[in-house]
Amino acid sequence: MYISGSFLDAEAGDIPAQNWGPKEWAAQFDMFVKMQMDTLVVIRCVTDWHAVYPSKVAKVPLVCDDLLELFLTLADERKLKIYMGTYDTGVHWYRNDWRAEVEEGLPYIDEIWERYGRHPSFFGWYMSHEGDERFNMPKIWKPLISHIQKIGAAKPILISPRYSAEKYHGVCGGSGAWPLNPKQHANYLEYMLGEMEGLINHAAFMDGHCHFQDLKAFVEVTAELCARFKVDFWANVETFDRDMPWRFPPIEWVKLKFKMDTQAPYVSKMITFEAPHFLSPFSMFPSARCLCDRYCEHYLGWKIPARLE
Repeated sequence: MYISGSFLDAEAGDIPAQNWGPKEWAAQFDMFVKMQMDTLVVIRCVTDWHAVYPSKVAKVPLVCDDLLELFLTLADERKLKIYMGTYDTGVHWYRNDWRAEVEEGLPYIDEIWERYGRHPSFFGWYMSHEGDERFNMPKIWKPLISHIQKIGAAKPILISPRYSAEKYHGVCGGSGAWPLNPKQHANYLEYMLGEMEGLINHAAFMDGHCHFQDLKAFVEVTAELCARFKVDFWANVETFDRDMPWRFPPIEWVKLKFKMDTQAPYVSKMITFEAPHFLSPFSMFPSARCLCDRYCEHYLGWKIPARLE
């Protein structure tokens, strides 16, 4: 199994800007096709300070050119599928104020659907709120999905939760002090999928928040629960390295291979956060270009010419 989809870093606040224009993005979309990717996920469209399209709803200081129109047009031409991200305030849901998060997020769904719903590549919706066991994610996702259905924009729904383990919580410098083990993760996931039953089509779990030796145990219980609740189980194979003292370099090749091979027996699809930065010959990171070489050699059977000849 190879990586057949990628997030698009339309607004990802914890990785550096590559400052690409239409020419660079077109080359990357061609690379998606060459690497046999068919699925792209816009991680989010608006935050509390940044919009990636000229929104009339958002009152934010930083507004990009219309990246969504560019992405969808490039995807239309190449027959790729895009899951459209939503609005993430970065404020309310961290305070567990899910009501305010939903209230602010609903107008963006209307606006995005009105502006971009005509594109054939607009294949589904991505619930941008990743969350964890502390933040009542179903209380955010449910009304957003209900609104999507109400306005006639019903399409497949994708989420990308995390394994809320040591690399996410305080043991390894994350955001808290209570990491979950696989059994505790299973208990929470059973509740979450039960609350969302019938509303979620795909769940691509982030694989970088648990230690490598624990990954299989997390994946096994997740596969069992996704099957029970009829949710298509994907892997979000992170191609950046969480083990470094700074955020975030491209991951070491042996780590990427381990994660892919461990999860392949259990998932129906692998996507990544995210190819343009960490698995691309066009990346700002030289090591990402080399990682792309190793990946394409091993999983796609490419013959990569030596760069130094």
